Parts: sequence; C-alpha cells; structure tokens
Amino acid sequence: MGFAARAALLCALLLPLLGASSQQAPLQTVLDRMRAASGLPDRAHIASAAQYRDDTILITRHEDTDGLRELSEHCNEAICLGMYFDGERFYAVNMNGTALPSSHIDYYSRGLRTITSDAFLEPAFARDGGHIEDRGLVTVDSKSYRRLAVAARDAIPMEVDVDRQTWLVARTRDANEDAEFRFGDYRRVGSYMLPFAIDRNGQAFERYKTRSVATVPFEPPKGLVPVWNGSAPMALDSSIVAPIGTCTIAGIAVRCLIDTGNSGIAMSLDLAEQLHAPIVGAFRVNGLGEYATEVVTAGPLRVGSATFGQAKYVVLHDIHAYGYDLVLGADVLANTSLTLDNDAHTATFENPSGDASPNGIALDFENFLPVVAVKLGSLSTHLAVDTGDQSTINLSYEYYRQHADLFKATRSQGVEGVGGTSVELLGVIPVAQIGGFDVTSPSIGSTQILRGASHGHIGAGLLAHFRMVLDYSRRRLSLFARRGDNAVRKSP
Repeated sequence: MGFAARAALLCALLLPLLGASSQQAPLQTVLDRMRAASGLPDRAHIASAAQYRDDTILITRHEDTDGLRELSEHCNEAICLGMYFDGERFYAVNMNGTALPSSHIDYYSRGLRTITSDAFLEPAFARDGGHIEDRGLVTVDSKSYRRLAVAARDAIPMEVDVDRQTWLVARTRDANEDAEFRFGDYRRVGSYMLPFAIDRNGQAFERYKTRSVATVPFEPPKGLVPVWNGSAPMALDSSIVAPIGTCTIAGIAVRCLIDTGNSGIAMSLDLAEQLHAPIVGAFRVNGLGEYATEVVTAGPLRVGSATFGQAKYVVLHDIHAYGYDLVLGADVLANTSLTLDNDAHTATFENPSGDASPNGIALDFENFLPVVAVKLGSLSTHLAVDTGDQSTINLSYEYYRQHADLFKATRSQGVEGVGGTSVELLGVIPVAQIGGFDVTSPSIGSTQILRGASHGHIGAGLLAHFRMVLDYSRRRLSLFARRGDNAVRKSP
C-alpha cells in the first residue's frame, strides 16, 4: 500500500474519533443540562449559615436568598448587623432590622447574584433583557470547561465556566477580571445542588456550615413598624435649637432628642437602670470618642401619634447630662414621615402613604444618615442632615484641610458629644445653597474629630431656618422657608 493510500486510510479511521471528541453540545443543550443539574435554586428561599472569628469573638453569618435578593447578617449572639440586596440596591441593616438604601444601582452585585443564584438559567432570562453567549471550550488548570458570557439587564457582564462532568457552575468572574469566584463542595439540599465552599481570588471566601430550603417566604427587613393613633404633634423645647420633646417608654415620660445623625435608637444609662432593662448584647459606640457599652431591650415607645413595640436600644453613658434620655434615630424615622415646624416648635410623625412626591431634595444614605447635595459658596458637596448636631454647617477636619480657602477660621470653641470632646474651628461663608434656597452668611465650622457620613453635617442651626419634612421611605427632604426669615431667599 502506497503512502497516499495509507494516509487516506488513517484519516478515515481518525475522523469519527475526532468528530466525537471535538463536537460540542449546542448552547441550548448546555443550559438544559445545567437546569437539570442545579434544580434552579433561584426559585427557593435558601437559608444558610457560616461561622468565623473576629479576634476572639465567634461571629455567625446568616444568609437568606431568594432569586437575586440576599439578606446577610453578622451576629454576635443576639446583636446582628448586616446588608440587604434587593436585586438592584444595597441596604444597610441595623440591629432592629431597619434597612436604608443606597440610591445607586449596584451593577456588579446584580451581575454576580445573577450567576450565584442560577437566575441566568431561567427561561425568562432572555425576555427580561438578558443575553448568553457561548464561548466554547477553555482549559483551566489542565481541566476543560464550557465557557459562557452572561449579560443581565442593568448588570456587569460575567464570564462563567461550567464543569462538563457535573454541569454546575465552577467559576465566574466579571468582564474586567477584578475578582474571580470558584465554587466547590456541591451538595444536594432538597431539590437543589448548592456549593458549600466559595473562594475569591484564590482565598477562602465562604465555608457554609449549614444550608437548607426555608419553609417560610423570604421577607425583606422592615425595621420597627409603628401603630398609629391620629397625627398629634409633639411639642418641642423652644429654647433649644435641636429638636427635643417628651415621649414615653414603658409608660414613663422622658425627654427625647430627634436625631437624624443616629443610626438606630438609644437611651441613657440612667433610664436603662430605671427601667431595669435586660441586657441582650454589647456594642461599640462611635461619636466624638468611642467606648464599649451594652444593648438593652425596652418598650413600648410612644412618640407623638406613633407607638413602637419592644426594640433594642444602645445604652449611652453620657447623654443624661445633656438634658435628654432617649435618642430617636433611624429606627423611628425609617417608617415615618417627620415634619419639624420651627415656627410652631412641634414635631409631627405621620404614616408615609400614597405615591412618592417628585418635590424636595433627593436623599441618599450613608451609615443610616441621610445625605443631601449642598453648595457652599462655589463648592458643591454632599453633607449629612444631622438634627442632633446644634452646629449650622460642620465639616470634617480632613475635608476642611482639602478646601481651606472655603472659610477663614476666626475663632474656636470646645464641643462635647457622645464619648468625648473636640475643638471646632468657626467662621462664616457668604452663602449656602440647599434645596433651591440660599441661606446668607451662615456660620460654618470644622470639628477636628467628626465621625459620621460624607464630608460633614448640616446641623440644627441651619435647619432652624426652615419647616422641614423628612421622608426616609421616599428618600426626600422638603424645605419651606420660615415666615419673616430675612436670611433665606429663593436661589436665582
């Protein structure tokens, strides 16, 4: 047999083998196999738990997922803090379950959750604007995978490597290759196959201790939901610029500060002892200083026409000396609409209902504090709205150092706050612009130690020029100039 004949015979023998090894299943077949292998866990409420140590403290992480939604809480015994992702935005979640959102869509997390939940395998994925592209076979660490490019609507595109033996997701990374996640130790949980080990960029990221299919529906965090009885206003002390009035807790009338700069609710040590409030955990307070303190439970709390049930309160050791025993922060404000009327010296809490109003200033939230856009002279910035700060405008010292030409410090004063003292440099600027108003010649300062949000705070001194309506649920702050206030005019 000649060379040509032998070559032809060899090709004839090899072609069937080559065809069998190089032939790839169509994309639709791959997706069908993946659906059958995973069981589509995005359709279930999956409850998971993991544990890790923070120094000497054992922390339990509870994770609840349902489709793209995810609630992750880190718990030290009864005190849990966490984050909630609603499929588009992240919400910070405090120990009472109060959740306040970022105003921005998190495109990366939406893309990652699309993969980790297996939501991209749903038949409806394409109808919802999603797209899957077949990238063929790839070899990683000497193993062959089927690679898919997955692009969900309003999400960062992701690459997905599929194990061709199990048809489960083995790896994913974003298109910019900022992070790579690997999934392993798959186990059957009910009708689903779920990974118990996840690595990020080669390091252990998650090691689940338990995973199960929950028998109750997934519930987003709601915080403290009040019971309403009319809309009676609460009288405020007209001699103090900060909003301080009287409320009741466990039937006892006490002075309370409405403080948008507080991430939850708190009570004085004196009040906690008077109530014999049971201690349920520990917390580290950060203000002008910091210290470790207790968390207690107490209730009910009545504020104006709103009544809140039992809740967790951080104990503040030093606030009784400032003339109040309760601090009403994000836990009270998250599910109410608050009107502070500086003409009538009243605070009215109402049930936020109806459609969101397009009027007012858009709010964002940073560490549970509401943040708004303002203009200081010619400088545009963002400041936290802090009714508990008696200052007018109070900048962080670092921000003031970066913009030292904003105002000339003409004097200084000592300031006191939770956990410590500091020094505030004071001056005046020609104008501050907020919500379509110009406030002329407001005082401005910079505190050397100022923890909070953004670049500083708008305090009660500036807000005293207005009647204000603060609506966390609609993320809106509406301002109305006080009658006869010559320092306020409409912005040109």
